Amino acid sequence: MDLTCYAEDHARRLAALLETEEWQEAVHGGAVQAASDQLLTPPRTANVFALPVEQLKALNEAAVRAKIAAGERDEERLLQVLGAWPREWPPDFPVRLSFVGLCLTLRCDMTPRCLYCNQRPVAERMTLADWRELIRSLTPGDGDGPYLYLTGGEPLLLGEALWGECGLLRVAHAAGAACNLNTNALALNPRAALGLVSAGLGRVHISLDTHLPQVQDRIGAGPGGWHQVLRGICNLQIAKALLQTAHPVIHINCVLTRLNADHFPDFLRFLLGLKPQVAEGLSSDFDLHLVPVGGEQNAALRLTAEEYVRFFTETWARADAVWQEYLAEREVPDDQRKPLHEKIPFLSPFHRVEQGGDLRAWAEAAARGHPAALAMTQRCYVAPTQGFVLPDGSQFWCGGHSTSRPPPLGNVRESGFRGNLRRAVGEMTSLPGPYCHTCPGATQAINRSVENALRQTIREWMAPPGPGQTPVQPDEASAEAERDRFE
Repeated sequence: MDLTCYAEDHARRLAALLETEEWQEAVHGGAVQAASDQLLTPPRTANVFALPVEQLKALNEAAVRAKIAAGERDEERLLQVLGAWPREWPPDFPVRLSFVGLCLTLRCDMTPRCLYCNQRPVAERMTLADWRELIRSLTPGDGDGPYLYLTGGEPLLLGEALWGECGLLRVAHAAGAACNLNTNALALNPRAALGLVSAGLGRVHISLDTHLPQVQDRIGAGPGGWHQVLRGICNLQIAKALLQTAHPVIHINCVLTRLNADHFPDFLRFLLGLKPQVAEGLSSDFDLHLVPVGGEQNAALRLTAEEYVRFFTETWARADAVWQEYLAEREVPDDQRKPLHEKIPFLSPFHRVEQGGDLRAWAEAAARGHPAALAMTQRCYVAPTQGFVLPDGSQFWCGGHSTSRPPPLGNVRESGFRGNLRRAVGEMTSLPGPYCHTCPGATQAINRSVENALRQTIREWMAPPGPGQTPVQPDEASAEAERDRFE
């Protein structure tokens, strides 16, 4: 097992773990060889930034061009037409999907549960057969499938039904859909780690809020929880090294609360110490996602407006100094040493997307539990290309709605995922609405990107091509860059 890509102290940690009984049994008992024999590579997915633009143009281009030909030059009025989803979906128009979240279970093995857990229980009516059928139905069969986000509760509680020979990950791979898994890593033992890598998991988001064991144990999992999460992370790195793969890319989800905000620079330093070094530049492994704590019951854990301002000024400056030190140690050229929020754009909920106000205004909204309030576009452009399904089969427009819980679009067990989208598309005129305060940062970023792309399209259509020129086509390189930012 080649560990030379890791810092010496972390490489020693991994090598010591490999010598434990669990790993030695996996190596000498044939589990590693079996995982290697069945190893899959994650498939490509539909571009979550480009697909809504393509769909809206296919629906509305003729109407917009007609208005331009009739003399309309007001960009805002043209955007209202180009960005509008139909009140009824044309019967022969394909419903293409870019992103689908599947909450496989609300059961969790973290005892006690996290202090900030705001899961709302539902009956678990979806069987494994239901989940398999749903996954197969989501893919187009003639191109890149949607990006599947598998979450819970704790999805690793499904065991081999998730990552085994007939597990959901392999079902998704066969259908052409790449998967991202959200886990607390407590059940990430050697067998599970090998299974996830072998099944072609593209990305994994692991919940970890601090580098301080005593703080993490207070937040969730109880005594010893931090060490168990770290062991799960290391198990996954060992599995990747043994199978000689770069997947799944490991990201860390950190819920930002008053318990861990001041520790952020040191937590960043800790995570950078776990990053592998790659020849082609900086690895995206262990990039960090900061998520402001949500839920009305968590008001006492939420930062005040003053604390948010201090975090994104003083604390952020200390974290950026840690980042710049890391870049200097790796001799990254000066012209490539971007600030922390530019290199990892999904790290910061404030910097990630254009806000309709300054830091103070954002901080006041975030302190009320509404960090998405100032980043809303005039309408939601992405919802009909995505969705989120709970364990009872209820389907929502997005992950944010699955938390705030408006009436569902329908139930996938009764009327099918695309059928629910077709019937509910008329509701898009009311979005964003009162249930959108939990809108995830990724959705906000996609909406903003889509709106900008639609505006640019309108400008191109209004500008007649010069002699010998053809209309500008979508910039595939930019679309690919946006895909990488999202993932």
